[in-house]
Amino acid sequence: MKRNAFYALLLSLLALGCQQKETSKDFAFDTHQGRRCFVVLGSNELAPDNSVVGLENSYNLAWPKTGMLTPEAERELIVRCFGDSLSTTFDEAAEHLLYLTWGYDEGDAEIQLLELKTDSIADTLQYTYGHLESTCEVSGNLATFVIEDEIYRVGAAHGMYSVQYVNVDVNKGTILHLYDLMDTTRLGEAILKAVNTLDVNEEVRGCLFEEFVAEGCLPVPQDFLIDSARSTITMVYQLYEVAPYVCGIQSIEVPVEWLAAQVQMTPYAKEFLVLSKAEEARGQ
Repeated sequence: MKRNAFYALLLSLLALGCQQKETSKDFAFDTHQGRRCFVVLGSNELAPDNSVVGLENSYNLAWPKTGMLTPEAERELIVRCFGDSLSTTFDEAAEHLLYLTWGYDEGDAEIQLLELKTDSIADTLQYTYGHLESTCEVSGNLATFVIEDEIYRVGAAHGMYSVQYVNVDVNKGTILHLYDLMDTTRLGEAILKAVNTLDVNEEVRGCLFEEFVAEGCLPVPQDFLIDSARSTITMVYQLYEVAPYVCGIQSIEVPVEWLAAQVQMTPYAKEFLVLSKAEEARGQ
């Protein structure tokens, strides 16, 4: 159920993006696409029922125009988007993604990787695939990259997927982190309190690993989403971070004014977010 709620949130964000389409073009290139399909051959068993499998890597990505991000921010976006700590440019990281062989060619000289020239993998093949997709939506001086990826390897019990968020201050060309907005020392306690006390997060309560409930604290997430009105921050935890796979990605909605009564917000956050009532809540 929580996974359905999360995707409902994602669809709402994308719907907002449709209204901001022209603004988005001022910040990001039109989508880049790439796709490469292979057949993997080898003498060793590569899959449960067959030693021949298909392999498909693809991406469909929005990317900021040159100069829109600081060099440090663009580098961070490459790492966040591709998980690639070696490539230094978008082109390098994208090309590396398309050539990924998901381990089939490691340590076995007899394995051959043959690129398919057709548009799709043969229907008779089992196949491993990796797909990466991103969109960029803009609301005022806030740009939000939504990065979705999905990976499945033949023989695995299930695939893996993630939906990451990268929030950008368009005016500065910098990526926002939670520590830019607030003192994160006790943020984990505040997030768990939001789970336990705010009805909007009721579905999360029964999914959390018991260790976090016992500790009275959740880890500070890397992923979060700021809504277009700047009134809510949704904390996002990927698969297995705080809950079992069956519960899916966990999203915890926290009103900014409520959060500001729990933790100290930075001067930068007070300018970027809606904090008038929160100041009163803190007695300031």
